[in-house]
Amino acid sequence: MADRDGTGGGSGGGPGDAAASPPTPASDPPTAPAAPAAPAARQQAVEPDAESPVSDPEPGASADADMELLRTLLSRTLGLGGDKPEPVLDELSLPGVSRFLRSDRCKNIVCMVGAGISTSAGIPDFRSPGTGLYSNLQSYNLPYPEAIFEIRFFKKHPEPFFALARELYPGQFKPTVCHYFMRLLQDKGLLLRCYTQNIDTLERVAGLDPELLVEAHGTFFTSHCLRPSCRQRYSLAWMRERIFSSLVPKCEKCQGLVKPDIVFFGESLPARFFTLLESDFEKVDLLIIMGTSLQVQPFASLISRVPTNTPRLLINKEKTGQGDPLMSLMGFGGMDFDSDKAYRDVAWLGDCDSGCLALAELLGWKEELEELVRREHAAIDAKAGDRDGDPPQKHRGHEDKDGGSPKKSLGDKEKTQSDPKKSLGDKAKAEKDPKKPQGDKEKTQNDPEKSQGGQ
Repeated sequence: MADRDGTGGGSGGGPGDAAASPPTPASDPPTAPAAPAAPAARQQAVEPDAESPVSDPEPGASADADMELLRTLLSRTLGLGGDKPEPVLDELSLPGVSRFLRSDRCKNIVCMVGAGISTSAGIPDFRSPGTGLYSNLQSYNLPYPEAIFEIRFFKKHPEPFFALARELYPGQFKPTVCHYFMRLLQDKGLLLRCYTQNIDTLERVAGLDPELLVEAHGTFFTSHCLRPSCRQRYSLAWMRERIFSSLVPKCEKCQGLVKPDIVFFGESLPARFFTLLESDFEKVDLLIIMGTSLQVQPFASLISRVPTNTPRLLINKEKTGQGDPLMSLMGFGGMDFDSDKAYRDVAWLGDCDSGCLALAELLGWKEELEELVRREHAAIDAKAGDRDGDPPQKHRGHEDKDGGSPKKSLGDKEKTQSDPKKSLGDKAKAEKDPKKPQGDKEKTQNDPEKSQGGQ
């Protein structure tokens, strides 16, 4: 299922990730095909030789020796936890990552993103206390918050989901600086793939090539009839018309229930996710993880699929993905930012937009990124104005007139890190009142219960 958690860099991903998809509860994970085993895991166990310490351990062996023995066995039988490779970063810091990214050794970048990259657009995550989606579902009279994204509940009671979908629907929000940073990586030929937990379609709006995009938890972009004998496909515009007419969407062919192609609890992840991760994560040179708490499987496990010498950069409000301490001692199973053995993992703590702007500045891309954001946001405004026959209107996440220039966010780099809400002009002001209608069009769509605003 999709994730829109509240502990990450903004944090998270969700059903609608027009918002991100809801995170899978640890106690009740969604049904999903098992991730293909790593090639090394398919090897048969190797017989210990005559000198193997397995056959005759010395009396009084220390706990450290026992741990080393277990690590050796796992390394030999499963291909896991081998010796630490030589580091490729000259420094475990954002400047160190930027120097590596500029080098000819970095040609294939994979981004893993969650709800935290969209919160500055006005789309809430799932788990943040008070502001997260799960904290604001009381009006829907659900047996428990996650039920709104469970497929069995949806088939019997679709009304709560479609009422919520009016608040989360794509087209009401603009891509963020973080989305356009990934667009720059694409335009410069560096983006191998973006794996997103979000269902808000903002990666597409930002101009990412669909071929470079894996929407792990589905998307609002298409919808299908749920009847297996039908499976009629419908467009984003078709679904939008029905949702904003307060109708439960029914198939024109068979009158079956139509659902957006987002992954609900109880549904499998898209086949594309499992097909591409095998090849992508074998050849990635740099993994950038942004705005996710890495709590939803199998998405979270991707961080361990990269080669052992591949640097991993986390841009998030909190450190995450560090995994189980025992597994980390054996050399695998999570990220290591702080131990004496750390050699490739870097954490930049703050909101995702500020982190991307800070990295862009180090790369010499700051002005290019700021201009891309201004140009694309202006084009979105113009398109909205042409469609409505009115002057261009502000969308959610659009800065106020006094703070509309992205340049303000990098005037003081340290300031952006201490005050994450200030990464793009006066974003805090834009987020402060997500209920406020934006122009004539949104007045007609605004719901007084709009506390979520999106995922």
